[in-house]
Amino acid sequence: MGLWNYYFLAKLYLYFRGFIRLDFILNILFVLLLIIPIPNKIRFRSSIKAARFVIGLVIGLLLLWHDSWLPPLFDSMIFLNQQGIPSREYIYRFILGFFNPWEVAILTGISFVCMLLQYRFRLTPLVIILLLIVPIHEFGQPAGEIDRHVDAFYKSESARIIRFEKSRKYNYDFDIVILHVCSLSWDDMKEAGLEDHPIFKQLDYLFTDFNSATSYSNPSAIRLLRANCGQQRHDALYNDVPKECILFDGLRAEGYETYFALNHDGTYGHFADEVRRLGHLDEPFLPMALPVQAYSFDGTAIYDNYTQLERIWKVRQESNSKKTAIYYNTISLHDGAHWAEDKDWWKKDKRVVNYKEFAQELLGDITRLFDLLRSSGRDIVVLFVPEHGMALRGSSIQAPGLRDIPLPQITRVPVGIKLIRKGSPHAPVHQQIVTGTTSYLSLSYMLKVFLEENPFETDRLTTKEFTDKIPHTDFVAENQGVQLTRKGTDWFLYGKEKQWIAVPANAIK
Repeated sequence: MGLWNYYFLAKLYLYFRGFIRLDFILNILFVLLLIIPIPNKIRFRSSIKAARFVIGLVIGLLLLWHDSWLPPLFDSMIFLNQQGIPSREYIYRFILGFFNPWEVAILTGISFVCMLLQYRFRLTPLVIILLLIVPIHEFGQPAGEIDRHVDAFYKSESARIIRFEKSRKYNYDFDIVILHVCSLSWDDMKEAGLEDHPIFKQLDYLFTDFNSATSYSNPSAIRLLRANCGQQRHDALYNDVPKECILFDGLRAEGYETYFALNHDGTYGHFADEVRRLGHLDEPFLPMALPVQAYSFDGTAIYDNYTQLERIWKVRQESNSKKTAIYYNTISLHDGAHWAEDKDWWKKDKRVVNYKEFAQELLGDITRLFDLLRSSGRDIVVLFVPEHGMALRGSSIQAPGLRDIPLPQITRVPVGIKLIRKGSPHAPVHQQIVTGTTSYLSLSYMLKVFLEENPFETDRLTTKEFTDKIPHTDFVAENQGVQLTRKGTDWFLYGKEKQWIAVPANAIK
């Protein structure tokens, strides 16, 4: 096979390192195509050899993409067509972060060895022997068992529901503010050196193993806004659900006036329209006439969080409603966000620095919001809920910034609840740490309990005895066409192969 041996040896190296998958059947068929002899006497032999080489290049590239952990090529093209092409600078930075310099050096070394040995040894038999090891290496993966595990999970989740009926005999007037933050995970915080940021000490409840169940914004928002019911499959998010599943419908039934605000125009991915329709939100309160603070990866404007939050809170203060619920969405931390005046943001060495700056700015704005809410003289429950992580440092199977595979380091997000008490501007925080694996149902449960037993008038809800009763949710995360689950200490992925495969241990952080 000549230098095609390098192609296969390089892929085998990447496979055994866990950087790619390797479809045994397709790769063996490709080998057969390459080694079929072309008789010397056949007419147009040189043209046939040239055509086979060109066809081989096309097949080789397509097969490499197929064997990678990247989403299907056709699906990627549809996604870009629907969502829009990122800016040129964002593409540059992604490419810079996609390749591991150490692995590139090793692959280059393998190419030199192949060139030195190709005239001394027959490498093709070695390639075929190594390829035959692949099915042996993967033998015994419990695909059927994982199918049953996931099916049982969704069957169990379909029966779980939080209802607010009992709370209707009470009349507690406190506001609810939900801060839905794009691109913030525990792993991102650790990479940026912010895992111990003071804001996390200010939260009355801190969830340390909360699973956002997805790594994209729209499905994350829909899941949060349908928190009254158990976790749904991804495709079911875009179907109608019973009204009792909708969080804001439940709050409206409790007498809440509701608002929807964001610090962007909500057009990318049709975010505002989609979550308003599927989550039963109001018309969005857009950041009109505000100065542009930053730009997103696609060049659209991002506005100052505190100014926008201050504006929506002023609208609430001018309202005659006894209690309101606000859903606020911010994309300030999204990959590719950059300060309006920063022209070199796309450089690889600035990625973590930029993220840390934006995170510090955002968390500082939320701290200022706490002070603003405290000065209003109202009891307020603030829910701090990240949508998903940014994938700031990537993994062995997914480059930094890619979130197609909802790995736990992307979906484990720092969720917290802050109780702001009127008349107690500096009330001490008796923080409760919720360590069990949880998801959105736990937040709906907390609000239900707060509506039944005013958290501002009792200490019972700030005890471990109470937090131990918060419902847990086993880990299953899902994007379109991709599922990830944990069984015991092992992780399994269902993706473009249309079967469950084990995830390399070095991919989980």
